[in-house]
Amino acid sequence: MDAATLQQRPFPRSGSAMAEITGGQLIDAAEFRDLLVSHRRMIRFDRRAEKLRGLQDLDTGELFFTDERRLFDVRR
Repeated sequence: MDAATLQQRPFPRSGSAMAEITGGQLIDAAEFRDLLVSHRRMIRFDRRAEKLRGLQDLDTGELFFTDERRLFDVRR
């Protein structure tokens, strides 16, 4: 990712904008991996305190989370 892409990424700064994106849906590890390699424009949106790895779709604002312990499990 180059610097120009990073500068174009929207970052919510107001409290209301942050409240708007705190939801999201919990998905299984396989679906999360599929999103990682998809053509959708995604950014990381982890909730480390809750041990959740997350992705946010830049076009729709959707949030997707998975349990990080299941994500790193090599069994499928």
